[in-house]
Amino acid sequence: MIKIGFSVATPEVNTPLLPAQQGELGPNLDVLADLGYDGVEVSIRQPTEIDPENLKKEISSRNLEVASIHTAAIGFQDKIWLCHESKQIRDEGMKRLKGAIDLAAYFNVDVIIGSFRGLLKSGSERTQSLDWMYGAFRDGSQYAAEKKAKILFEPQNRAGINFGFTAQDGVAFCKEIDSPGIGIMLDTFHMNIEDTSFSASIFDARDYLHYLQISDSNRKYPGGGHVPFRDIISSLQAINFSGYLSLQIERIPDFKTSAKLGINHLRSLLG
Repeated sequence: MIKIGFSVATPEVNTPLLPAQQGELGPNLDVLADLGYDGVEVSIRQPTEIDPENLKKEISSRNLEVASIHTAAIGFQDKIWLCHESKQIRDEGMKRLKGAIDLAAYFNVDVIIGSFRGLLKSGSERTQSLDWMYGAFRDGSQYAAEKKAKILFEPQNRAGINFGFTAQDGVAFCKEIDSPGIGIMLDTFHMNIEDTSFSASIFDARDYLHYLQISDSNRKYPGGGHVPFRDIISSLQAINFSGYLSLQIERIPDFKTSAKLGINHLRSLLG
């Protein structure tokens, strides 16, 4: 069964670059529970400082579940990346990734890696930075597999990253990493920019696809732009997808209104 989630952050996350609901966690969860969401995508910065039992209690007490662990705030707020010329930054990035995997394994979910992967260097330094990128994902996926979890590679548009733009790029990368601890997460906002066909990309990624982030063409709630969500859901149903559709949106005109409009639109299509 396809479930619907919403991206929220733990209280230590505070960055305007992250399109997740931030601030005090409890009241944010109350809003989503009242609207009928199934779960929450939890964006974190310092995974080892999070008490998983307390987090579970706060979420499950509202009949919600953890849908995934999201890592972008580590880069946005702390400037820590998996691929970086500084070994100190790379090592800290891997430490945080493994902490995120441990947290995800506690909840039996996966870890999303989008912009947290970092950027490749250009020119003569590109080969070296490719080694850092591939090395991080090989180490991370191996650790995830040991914990019976996965790290999910997110293709993104080229405005923010310079490696892995389309679903097909993500599939090729996963095949090269070749680990049971890696998969793909697709984001409809980035797909609308980079992928030639939503349906074709979903079909091509079917063997690795575990999760989708959902927003419309303008980063608003689904139904607030021109992304063909009916076609997307039909394609997901055709491949027997049973994961989460998680809203990661600009909260316009406000959090509660956008969360309500978004879930209503998706529920109308899911039936």
